[in-house]
Amino acid sequence: MASAPAPKRNLPRRVVYWATQLCGWGLYVSLGILWNYLDDQGAAQMRPLGLVYLTGIGISHLLRSFILRKQLLQQHLGHVLPRLSLAALVLGTFAFLVEGAAHDLLLRDTTPLLTRPALDLVSRVINWTLLLLIWAIVYFGYHYFVRYRREEIRVLRLETANRENQLLNLRAQMNPHFMFNALNGIRALIDEDPAAAKRAITQLSAILRNAMATVKRTVVPLGEEIDIVKAYLALEAMRFEERLRVQFHLDPDLDRVPVPPMLLQTLVENAVRHGIARLPGGGDLIIGAERLDDGICLSVRNSGLYTPGKVNGTGIGLRNTRRRLEMIYAGKARMSISNKDGQVVTEVCLPLEVARPTTPFPTNNELERDHESPDHR
Repeated sequence: MASAPAPKRNLPRRVVYWATQLCGWGLYVSLGILWNYLDDQGAAQMRPLGLVYLTGIGISHLLRSFILRKQLLQQHLGHVLPRLSLAALVLGTFAFLVEGAAHDLLLRDTTPLLTRPALDLVSRVINWTLLLLIWAIVYFGYHYFVRYRREEIRVLRLETANRENQLLNLRAQMNPHFMFNALNGIRALIDEDPAAAKRAITQLSAILRNAMATVKRTVVPLGEEIDIVKAYLALEAMRFEERLRVQFHLDPDLDRVPVPPMLLQTLVENAVRHGIARLPGGGDLIIGAERLDDGICLSVRNSGLYTPGKVNGTGIGLRNTRRRLEMIYAGKARMSISNKDGQVVTEVCLPLEVARPTTPFPTNNELERDHESPDHR
């Protein structure tokens, strides 16, 4: 039985770097040899070009060390160019002196290099400086290309992980208890109030349709999220009736502000299930949204008492919400749960711009393990 082929491994960066160095300077020297050969000076220039080859490898390696030590790859191009040009000039002059000293010491049967006319010496320094600048441009170009590809991969991973999280969140939110209660409420309305039953079916279909549609989106307008929350609460009102008292304190100017889909609905559903549903007399639910200097703050207040560390259910919804916020906003979003004035207050503060992630993306296995471990709400 044939064994499976071993997976391909990327070459170490050091190997790639030195292979590129040797091949790049080798190509440059080969072009020089070809040019001199066409000019009938091929044999005479073989040894001097060999010195250029060795000097070029050594000096460009020094330039690379300077780039890495000064962390120029992480800096803005306008900040890098002056320093890089100065470094290329200094190292170009040093390269000429090294080449000239080695040439005059080792190749005594040829015309000395350091005693040539000043114009010739300056032209050789300029030549070395330009070579090092070209080398640096290629070096920076390679790293910018690699960085761009990595960012593309990270964005794709974010989109994939976000969709997986939304699907998991959908599975958690559209739980059998909610669906069972909603369908039972609709069944009871069919005979008593057919028009209300039709409205309830429309609201339930809107929730399901929105949940499936938002899987493809990272953010949605806050106004759209509010509409889904209202549809969800209308269905829950069939079960709780006067026990569920809802208020909205919303800034109308925030309707178009982007928020993660099903974020507010998750908070509201959590407040209803673990707060108001546990109170015999029901309670109040206050949903708010206000603008901050650097973003917005969503809040959900519900009657009840929050005890940190106490397990109420599996906590899948809130745990997935925290993970989604971390991935979408890279740690710039804040979520808190506290007691205030006899109510449980859940707040989520979001920046206006979506950030790229800085933490590793959770795998499917990690997300599944989260389903097995309890949370405080």
